[in-house]
Amino acid sequence: MNRRVSNDGDTAVYISVGTGRSRIRATGGRPPDACYVRAAVPSRDAILRRASAASAAVALALVSACGGGERQDAGEDPATYPVEVVRASFPDRQRLAERSELRIAVRNVGERTIPNLAVTIATPEGGTETEAFGRLADEADLSSRSRPVWIVDEGPGETAYANTWALGPLRPNRTATFAWRLAAVRAGRYALTWQLAGSLTGGARLRREDGRVPRGRFDVVVDRRPAKVTVTAGGKVRSG
Repeated sequence: MNRRVSNDGDTAVYISVGTGRSRIRATGGRPPDACYVRAAVPSRDAILRRASAASAAVALALVSACGGGERQDAGEDPATYPVEVVRASFPDRQRLAERSELRIAVRNVGERTIPNLAVTIATPEGGTETEAFGRLADEADLSSRSRPVWIVDEGPGETAYANTWALGPLRPNRTATFAWRLAAVRAGRYALTWQLAGSLTGGARLRREDGRVPRGRFDVVVDRRPAKVTVTAGGKVRSG
């Protein structure tokens, strides 16, 4: 039986349907390239073969999506790397809508390259349950109790890990700086904690010269009075 399945300009395409293979043919204009289409109702063996092939394809896709089955820390040296925290600063008194900057500068004082310098920002009471630069709301019936205290205008390299940023490898005797530009949107007293790591998988550990984990805390008071905003002759907005 011939069935017309499309009509493109001067060419009408027909398909001959049978119990075996079916062939596409064209009338008028340039004939299409040779093409064969299987019967509409394949045999039971064909269905089983296709199901097995589909399962294998899905498994292959999942393996590929996971990096070919390799561990995320493949090639990472599970070692301890000495570092120096050159700077860790965040203004302890701020105003609403005032732009401020949080900076953490780290120097590799060892002889090996740190695989991936990372930092995690959290709150003492909420940990990573609270979004970075936020707070835990008092209401217990909320789907998410995390509420912002600061809005991030600009930050370093983001990662898929909660409240964590990474700057990549850090070679010996080099310094890398995490920097965020933020603006406070809620008045009150708040605390932020930070902790450095040598990778996102935990295999590369960082230590200060005294053996302690490089970590710290910022205690900040955000004044309810909004910052004064001015516009310079060049059109830049300044707050203070």
